[in-house]
Parts: sequence; structure tokens; C-alpha cells
Amino acid sequence: MSLKMKNISFITGMVLLFLVLWGAGSFASPPEGFTGLGQATDISPDDSEVVFSYYHGDDAALYTVPVSGGEAELLINPEEGKSYINPKYSPNGEKVAFIEEWETEERRYSQLRIFDRNSQTVIQRVNTNGYVTEAAFSPDGKSLYFLKADVYKNYSSAGSKRPHDFDVFRMDMKTGKTEQITFEKAYMMSSLEVMPEGRKLMYKTYTNGDQLVIYSLEEESRTTIIPNGDFASKAPVISSPTVSPNGKYIVFSDVASKDENNTFIYEAFRMNPDTRQAEQMTSFREHVTSPVFFHNKDKLIVTVNKNFAGRNPEYSYWQISIDGEERDKVTIEIPE
Repeated sequence: MSLKMKNISFITGMVLLFLVLWGAGSFASPPEGFTGLGQATDISPDDSEVVFSYYHGDDAALYTVPVSGGEAELLINPEEGKSYINPKYSPNGEKVAFIEEWETEERRYSQLRIFDRNSQTVIQRVNTNGYVTEAAFSPDGKSLYFLKADVYKNYSSAGSKRPHDFDVFRMDMKTGKTEQITFEKAYMMSSLEVMPEGRKLMYKTYTNGDQLVIYSLEEESRTTIIPNGDFASKAPVISSPTVSPNGKYIVFSDVASKDENNTFIYEAFRMNPDTRQAEQMTSFREHVTSPVFFHNKDKLIVTVNKNFAGRNPEYSYWQISIDGEERDKVTIEIPE
């Protein structure tokens, strides 16, 4: 066979192989968008299950799974193009507050939703012109506090559009009426929590650095807390603080070290609110965030991102003891 005929035979064979593989789906395009676990979780009041988001091509649904792991169960599925994130159980476990988020060419939108597990319906909707980011129930379940930003824009041409002018609001769970609690118009505000006794709020803000704020609902006053600790960033870079059910500890994520690429490595830190002294709890050598306390055990669940510097996160959930010495991965199977 001549060299020309050999080349023709080779090319013909490759074309046939391509057609076979294409028909079998071997060259099919992968699903567009991010698929995987979301960052935020919450633990049910009886410590039996975890609620979390799972993304299917950029759209996140809410699922539950036993705290020890196993097969997840779909809780509520969003409309196409929307995501359900930042879930929070009510004190009796019958409701789950969450954020519905979607995006247009102009901007992102975000609103507060409440899912009733008994009726399997969204029973209340808070629609505003602002941007709602997260919520927290009062211990008696009568109130739902939430963070809302009045504007969504960038303050410099180099920055991306983000929510700003934050304040805390309260919704009456019986009447659905809302009222504004703070009047700060804060540049940044996050990690809203109701303290165990129900008379104070805690949230993170930024004023010449990261800080925690304890806000008294009765006195309408604020106390600022700046943690002391051995942070690799020197000044604290606080992420997702949470308070223990007995009020004894505040746990948050902060910079513990740097990797070989000089990227910050975040670990969980435990702080005494009275002394404000923080101690490192975990040593994952990954990005640890979003700690959540069990209600009746000295344990937490944290989210670990193994791809913090990458384009898409790679989250997993871990149970850790309050001293950080014990840890167990919560292995989750997502049903097809």
C-alpha cells in the first residue's frame, strides 16, 4: 500500500473513531456551571440532621442528611435559574428560613423565604427592593431577624458590584410585619446570630478592620469585640462567627498560616467572649469556614474547602469536637 493510501486509511479510521465516541457520549460537553455542596449548613434542634445547599449547574436546592452522613433527601427545589442558600432551622425544627438568590445581566437579587415542613410549602415571602443575605430565628421562634442591604453597586471602577448599606431587620412570625432594628447603613455586615438568651444579636462588620458587634435589643446599644489571637494576618480577618448554645464560646474562622503560594489558610478559632482571647481549634491546612454548633453536644460542624484558591470550591462537611482534637467527615450521597 502506498504512503498516500496509508494516510487516507489512517485519517478515515480516526474520523470513524471520533464518530463512534461522539455517538457514545464520550465527547459530550460536561454540565455547565458549578455542581457540588454549598458552603453554609445548619443543624436541626434535636441534632439529628443537617440542612445544606447542593448546586446542580449553578442552581442550588436544599437537602437534609443525618448528622452522621448518608443519603441526602431533597427538601425543596428552586425554579430554574435560582438558588436556595443559607438555610436556618426554626427552634422547633418545623420551618427552614433560607435565601432565594438569582441573577440578571444588571445585578444579583436576593430575598428571604420560609419553608414550612409540615405543609411542604413556602408560607411567607419577604419581598423588598433591597438585598437580603441571611436570617436567624429568635430562641422562642416568634421573630426572624435578617440582614438587608439597601444598595447593590460598586464604589470604584476596579471593584465588582456588591451589596452595601446593611442593617438588621426583624419579622414577626405571626403577623409577617417587619421593622428595622439598626440604622447603621454599614458598608459590610454578615454572620447574624441571636444570642442564646434572646436579648442580644451578634454580627460581623468592618470599621478599619474586622470586628464583632454585640447589639442589645433592650438598650439599643452596641459593644465591639476585636479578638486577640495568634493570627498569621496579624490583625484578625474574621469569617462566619457563631456562638455556642450556652454562650460560653464564640467560634469563627481566621487566618492561621500561609501555604507555599502565600495564600492564607483559614482554620477554626475558639474565643472566650469575656477575655476575647482566641485559640486555634483545627489543623486541616485547608480553608475552614461556617462553623455550626450542635445544640446538645460539645461539637460543631465546619465546612472545609479544598480548592480555596481555585475557580470553583470543593466543599466537605466535618464534625469536630469543641477542643478540635476529634474530627469525622460527614459523607453525603446525593440522589440522582
